[in-house]
Amino acid sequence: MTNALLPKHNWQIVARDYNSPFLRNYIWVGATGKFPSLLNITRPVIGIVSRKNTIEYIADVSTWQAAHDGIKAHVRKDIYFVEKLIEQTNAFGEAFNEWSEKNILLAHLANADVDTLVHLLKEFAHRQSILYTYGVAMPILDFQKFSFVEGNLKNILKEKTKSEEEYNHYYEVFTAPAHPSFAEEQEESLLELMAKSYSEQWRVEVLKYPLSKLKDLYPDFYACLQEHTKKYAWVYYVYAGPAYTEQNFFEFIKDHLHKGVDPSKRLVDIAKKQKRIAEEKQQLLSSLRLNEFETMILRLTATLVWAKPRRKDYQSKSYYHLEKLLKEISRRLFLSLSQVRSTPFDILEKGLGGGEIDVNQINSIYDFHVCLPDDSGESVVVTYGEEAQRFYDAFVEQEKAEKIIDRDIVRGTPAFRGKAKGKVKIVNTAMEMSKMEYGDILVSVATTPAIVPAMKKAAAIVTDEGGLTCHAAIVSRELEIPCIVGTNFGTRVLKGGDLVEVDANKGIVKKL
Repeated sequence: MTNALLPKHNWQIVARDYNSPFLRNYIWVGATGKFPSLLNITRPVIGIVSRKNTIEYIADVSTWQAAHDGIKAHVRKDIYFVEKLIEQTNAFGEAFNEWSEKNILLAHLANADVDTLVHLLKEFAHRQSILYTYGVAMPILDFQKFSFVEGNLKNILKEKTKSEEEYNHYYEVFTAPAHPSFAEEQEESLLELMAKSYSEQWRVEVLKYPLSKLKDLYPDFYACLQEHTKKYAWVYYVYAGPAYTEQNFFEFIKDHLHKGVDPSKRLVDIAKKQKRIAEEKQQLLSSLRLNEFETMILRLTATLVWAKPRRKDYQSKSYYHLEKLLKEISRRLFLSLSQVRSTPFDILEKGLGGGEIDVNQINSIYDFHVCLPDDSGESVVVTYGEEAQRFYDAFVEQEKAEKIIDRDIVRGTPAFRGKAKGKVKIVNTAMEMSKMEYGDILVSVATTPAIVPAMKKAAAIVTDEGGLTCHAAIVSRELEIPCIVGTNFGTRVLKGGDLVEVDANKGIVKKL
């Protein structure tokens, strides 16, 4: 093992994710080194362990405490620090998307020289890492025992409410996102497309015929679907896609029709709900007798719930743009897209310059790699294969098996209230979505945009991980599906096929 990998830190597993290739992992770990220069905050020491794109985030949690305290110190000086950081993040995300669209998606890369391709890749990584730096600050602000926004929100509401019912209602109002997400905008656009085409005959034929036949039966509808796809193909791309096609969005339309959705009525209901929550939020802020700090927390909650997925959407769009550059590199090097995403920059540069590439090394990186910050935090140390396994076995503290007292009950935090009964389906990746049928209970370690089609079929959602701003919590609010997050061991107690009752009012899942 190299000296660079001899740890000076207590490495613990803090979270998991899926469909995260080496390219993204390398950029993400490197971003933490920018905390001092961009945020004037002590850098958190974080790494990633990857097995075939399924990752574990590892961290020295003590350094998270220092970073968390650094953000709170900024807030003590300026209680609107986090809101300003969110504004800065969104402005950078918008500019980044404009840059990646102009310089990558719309560029003529087939004739570009090697220096141009390498420069674009490195510049993309640099800009993406800045956005990750801003983004990582949010979970550090609210992570496990370090909760700041959610912890203060709960304390304020407990003090200001007189009953559990009142508390739950206020919590629902103040955790409603401040603005629609890009995914919600896509959903409303799709409903508008449906409303424009809707008739009883159209509804019957959409459910009956494949898209290829409907293209001829309803050419105007198909043209609108093409435009919708062109605009929103990136919404569920995340790090490595695939981009959504007309067929994917057509399946969303069929999903709505299967559930008996009247698109015009749904659009009216969405607008009414948004108006009602905004008015009620303002009325409560005026009547609760809040001080400036309390007012800031209640307003910030809604902004934070909106801002986290917004930042990820900017990144998703830029990764979607990047695919064109990666395909050009894969064409020149005779590698698959997955292999290019698994190749360190220096090796890609060497290969593009005419040097020989070891495909076995690339495949080993895909199979198992570790990315860690070096001591300075200014660069990333990469190891793979047997060396990575030795590091993992020797220095990463394995999670202790929790004693599960009741094998028939799982408890967590309500993310969207409601009740449901159904069969459990364990879904963590897009490849597992075929398990889901309408009315099933989706159980996951942590949901991602890649499995949204399965989430749309669920009667309820249950996750091991997550809190106020996790993906499952946000999507469940958008879809109005009962959801419980942060169960810790839901996927270990609940098995595929179990019949369960989900009570998301109380945060309890019972086997029946």
